[in-house]
Amino acid sequence: MEKRRLFTGILFIFLILAGCTAVNGKQEIPSPAVAHPQSEHKSKQDMDVLIIATGDMSGVYFSLGQAIAAMYEKYDGVAWAAQVTNASFQNVDLVSKKKADLGFATVDVFSEMAEDDSIPNLRVLTELYSNYIQIVTLEHSGISSFKDLEGKRIGVGPDKSGTKLAAERILSAFGLDDNKVEKHFLTFTQSADALRNGTIDAAFFSSGLPNPEIASLASQMPITLIPVPEEIVSKLNKEHGNYSENVIAPDIYEGVNEGIQTVSVKNVLLTHKDFPEKEAYQLVNTLYKHLPELQKIHPAAQDIIGTEAKMEIPIDFHPGAKKFFSEKTNS
Repeated sequence: MEKRRLFTGILFIFLILAGCTAVNGKQEIPSPAVAHPQSEHKSKQDMDVLIIATGDMSGVYFSLGQAIAAMYEKYDGVAWAAQVTNASFQNVDLVSKKKADLGFATVDVFSEMAEDDSIPNLRVLTELYSNYIQIVTLEHSGISSFKDLEGKRIGVGPDKSGTKLAAERILSAFGLDDNKVEKHFLTFTQSADALRNGTIDAAFFSSGLPNPEIASLASQMPITLIPVPEEIVSKLNKEHGNYSENVIAPDIYEGVNEGIQTVSVKNVLLTHKDFPEKEAYQLVNTLYKHLPELQKIHPAAQDIIGTEAKMEIPIDFHPGAKKFFSEKTNS
């Protein structure tokens, strides 16, 4: 076990270093770390390290991915590692190709990928917490609503991320298409830094609450969160589905003392359809049996309920997950 832990630590450091390659220009992000290839799943005893595809190191996906990896190793005796990625779209691709064993994704990406070849290969293990669309600007910018964003420089998240998808859908719903705003494809960390140094005017963050980068920014200078009106949420749901009206509660961030209306979208934990049923069942069982430990890592995990295997998305639950939730319902 000590050798396995040492190997896991070495691999984890490699994945982080690979994911932190220097950035070329303010609008690009580095290629993510490459997961170990897996042509097929073996028994647990034969697996060295399993991979959870997460997201930006400054986001909730990564911190929870690390926590889940540690939890699975602690209670199931299997070595896991969290992989830095561009988040939802890339995680779907990695899991569908068996280049990662698990992955986080927002459910809105599936409507964008309905005809994608990767969808039939995916199964859901469980619903997770909600991502809140948090549109941040500095108080001194004078920006307080979407009408103020026209002609502005906006961080919309990295390419092939759930943040970018939600940002572009919301901007389009407001009539702020490419010719009316200047888009910057930045990670959470890059967006926060760009707000600090004045190279962008506002930024989208699709994340659980609180987002660490927004919290850090708010502790250093006054920020404003731009609300998303109810009619825009209705328009998004009519066109795409999977979005909910929600409120960023007061005092989540320093200086933001009133609730901010916004839109949220659920996250799910994905695996490949060929992942063994017994092991999938055990993963879900371990997650919920030890959920309080996960909830201590990040407040967003308080939103994980997992009452049943049912969601209105074009991906079915894994048979192992269905078995777990069926037993939970009937117990």
